[in-house]
Amino acid sequence: MDLDRLGQDFLDNPFPVLAELRERERLPWVVHHGVAGWLVTRYDDLRAMYTEPRLSVNPGNAPAPVRAVPWVAAAEAMGLGQCLAVVDPPEHTRLRGLAQGAFTPRQVERLRPLAREVAERLIGEAAARGHADVMTDVSLPLTIEMIMRLIGVPVTDSKEFAEHTYRFLSSDPAEAEQVPGAIAWLSAYTGELVAAKQAEPGDDLLSAFIAEHRGADRLDGTELAAMTLMLLVGGFNTVSSLIAGGLLTLLGHPDQLAVLRAKPELVPGAVEEMLRYESTLGSSLLRFATEDFTMAGTEIRRGDVVMGSVLAANRDPRRFPDPDRFDVRRDAGGHVAFGRGIHYCLGAPLARLEAQVAFAVLLEQCRDIRLAVPAESLHWRRQPTVRALQSLPVLLSRAE
Repeated sequence: MDLDRLGQDFLDNPFPVLAELRERERLPWVVHHGVAGWLVTRYDDLRAMYTEPRLSVNPGNAPAPVRAVPWVAAAEAMGLGQCLAVVDPPEHTRLRGLAQGAFTPRQVERLRPLAREVAERLIGEAAARGHADVMTDVSLPLTIEMIMRLIGVPVTDSKEFAEHTYRFLSSDPAEAEQVPGAIAWLSAYTGELVAAKQAEPGDDLLSAFIAEHRGADRLDGTELAAMTLMLLVGGFNTVSSLIAGGLLTLLGHPDQLAVLRAKPELVPGAVEEMLRYESTLGSSLLRFATEDFTMAGTEIRRGDVVMGSVLAANRDPRRFPDPDRFDVRRDAGGHVAFGRGIHYCLGAPLARLEAQVAFAVLLEQCRDIRLAVPAESLHWRRQPTVRALQSLPVLLSRAE
């Protein structure tokens, strides 16, 4: 099935098609965002895919036609082939060991007061106006400011950085001409930032990465730039999508919103249910078979592409009873919105914290939240991995 031919309707509501694929064929062959490959849709199969050593995340193992796909080529052109998301062991083990200390739950928890300060300011301003685009007025500035402050990037650069990042991430053919310019801007920006921090370190994560070493082992300039760009892009794009998409889900389920208002202590569990029900990560990163083997009853050949549908797996009835029902009281533990195995999302603790704070502050400061436009007029971006709304206009009234 060529999923790209399904157009905006599929982007806006992929769940019926994905459910049909999941139940009809265990490992269907599809074309998605210009890449042809096997689509993993079932929960257990996706968990197995994440830990399959014969599947590589390194694009160097991809067939030439896949490496020529614009959004795949763009990542390589920017040097992202050196970041831990797309390298295999032992290099992945080395890079993750040098980076993961900054993202432990204990380290991230220290950022909660800062996240609340930023969320209260942004949501307070929106509530005072009585209206907002949640994407541009709340979720994007919150997550960008948090990750930029953490890494040590000037927050004044956030708007321009976001604009170039969306162009770089897009798989929309209509935006293809803008990709080279976005690559050039982002590459220059991260390169200059790393050089500046190497010359004059500060009290921030990038400076800590520069200083971090194990014996003589340090991150070199290329690795630092790739790590910085990965954290910046992932740190705002995925979490801002979680906050906006989660709020849209709540607005579409007013009974569940009422439950959270009555019992705000349920917010952490509700965030997990949002991650399951409307996962911010629509698809896994591409995997490439390094040898012939059998997976989910299917013969995989060396060079084949394997893609994981997080959206389909998180609504697999084999794992989650009544999966198309959104329930903030559900125990959604075990969802695969952050992946699994050695490539489990490094920033998952930060994503959870920011989303928890955002929804807690929204419930505290806003007596009423409603869509400002018909729900059917809202659309999702064409991106290969992250599922992100284009906009989310709402009407707000301040709590008394």
